[in-house]
Amino acid sequence: MNTKLLASFAVFVLLAAVVSVSMTNSAFAAEDKKAEMKAKKDDKKTAIKEKKDTKKAEMKAKKDDKKTAIKEKKDTKKAEMKAKKDTATGQTSAKAAPSGEALKEVTVDMAKGTASDTNCGDKCYLPSTVAVTVGGKVTWKNVDSAAHTATASDGSFDTSLVNAGASASNTFNTAGSYPYMCILHPWMKGTVTVQ
Repeated sequence: MNTKLLASFAVFVLLAAVVSVSMTNSAFAAEDKKAEMKAKKDDKKTAIKEKKDTKKAEMKAKKDDKKTAIKEKKDTKKAEMKAKKDTATGQTSAKAAPSGEALKEVTVDMAKGTASDTNCGDKCYLPSTVAVTVGGKVTWKNVDSAAHTATASDGSFDTSLVNAGASASNTFNTAGSYPYMCILHPWMKGTVTVQ
């Protein structure tokens, strides 16, 4: 009877061990599934946050670009108005001077935004065409945020780099027409006529 009792007890212990292992595996599986679901949820939250942050950054960049464009447009308009009003000091644009009249001294603005605006045409230098007398002086004033030059096509004059807020001048002692451009931004073109 002892042997039967021992055998029954052994079978019971063996069954308990099998059930215990099965329950433990089941608990671990449930815990792993929970962790997996939490990781998926966290990944989804992170993806949504990144998407929102990217969208915010894009909207801010668009807003900043729009502000910059508006400011550059205003600054260009201001420079055009200034060029028209500078007649009091004798520094005036050819557009503001009577047709064909050459001046002793002229100031030309290197307009704002021209470093990136390849379509600025005759608005790159304000004014783009000026007339001075023999011995007259042209001063190029950089109102842009990028450096520019005023370099004659025939090499007869070169302002070198004119940094933002700076200016450079050239005196013209020989009559003629002097087309020029910015070496850094070749779409910027102008002409000095010396009479």
